[in-house]
Amino acid sequence: MSFVKDLHTDEEMAPAVAVLFSAVNENIERLKSIVSGVSQEALEYKGEYGSENSIAQLIYHLINVDIRWVYRLKEEEFPRELEESYGPMTDEDGLLPEVKGVPLSVLIELYDNVLELLKHTVKKLSETDLLKKVPYEDGTATIRWGIWHMSDHNRYHQAHIQALLKEFRKQDS
Repeated sequence: MSFVKDLHTDEEMAPAVAVLFSAVNENIERLKSIVSGVSQEALEYKGEYGSENSIAQLIYHLINVDIRWVYRLKEEEFPRELEESYGPMTDEDGLLPEVKGVPLSVLIELYDNVLELLKHTVKKLSETDLLKKVPYEDGTATIRWGIWHMSDHNRYHQAHIQALLKEFRKQDS
């Protein structure tokens, strides 16, 4: 018997929307499995020389970027109260803000909340809506690209997280 790997789509979504959402969802689930059970020390490890972003910073960065994408997809301004609770994307030096003392469970719960908001948002999208343009950086992006980007961005930082975990475990042994 062979195992079939596939994206698990939601029947309540337009087909292309469901595939894109599934990719985001599966990458978040993959991230959660990668960091499952890591210690607070590993979560805050900043590399051999202390100059890299920690796993906690990277996860918080993904949460911060994704919540802002949800509001772009909704074609709404990012609410001030969320700006205050999620904080800035970068610090005054243009770096990812420090994340210290925040348990993994809190980060995962925040990410799950963002994913749930994303799911609720994309359920309302049609295939045609995917072609709508939303503001992105100094230009625009389609909603389709935005959802794909959320998935791709997550996977990109998973490589950094895995490298940090490998290095942490090597120096810890």
